[in-house]
Amino acid sequence: MNRISAIAAVLLVSGALNCFDVATAADSESATPAQTESPANIYRDSIHAVFTIRSGQTLGSGFTIASGYLVTNAHVVGDSTSVEVEQQNGDTFRAKVVKKDSDHDFAILEPEGIRPFTTILALPSGSAPAIGEGIVVIGSPGGMKGTLTTGVVSQIYPDGVVQLNVAVNPGNSGGPVLDMHGRVFGIAAYKYTKGDGIGFAIPISWVKSEEPK
Repeated sequence: MNRISAIAAVLLVSGALNCFDVATAADSESATPAQTESPANIYRDSIHAVFTIRSGQTLGSGFTIASGYLVTNAHVVGDSTSVEVEQQNGDTFRAKVVKKDSDHDFAILEPEGIRPFTTILALPSGSAPAIGEGIVVIGSPGGMKGTLTTGVVSQIYPDGVVQLNVAVNPGNSGGPVLDMHGRVFGIAAYKYTKGDGIGFAIPISWVKSEEPK
């Protein structure tokens, strides 16, 4: 059993896991920038790469990872073979599920028809930020699209799952978790409901290994 499944199993048994089932890029190979960005600048540069995902009654978030593709959580798409994607301006389009890994809780989507992306989020080639470093999460908690929240990395588990000290709520599932250079290192996945401000993200490395070329 992988780490995320093990954590989920423990939290589900204790009644402490909310999997956000109600309202839930091109690689950057350059050197790490010497100067960090403000959350405001990261939001400005990233917001048009973040989308609201609807699959039946399930609501989540998603974002661009490569030209023509998006990523979200597997539990957001559920059993659907296609989903509705809403842009920040309210326009919508359909996208088909081309890859779903339920064990690692991610799905890759391909828009049906024209690929409308103007912004693609950079994926880092290195590891997640160190414990205590700042992070930014963007998504659609409760359907309120384009919402930003900030916090820090609380813990990093051996397989790469990241514990976050940040407000994540139903609808954030599938949204990007960015470092302070504006690079996506994780995908918001679920929250610990018996405490405040405790969330978890799956590592983007799991997705990169399956990213369409």
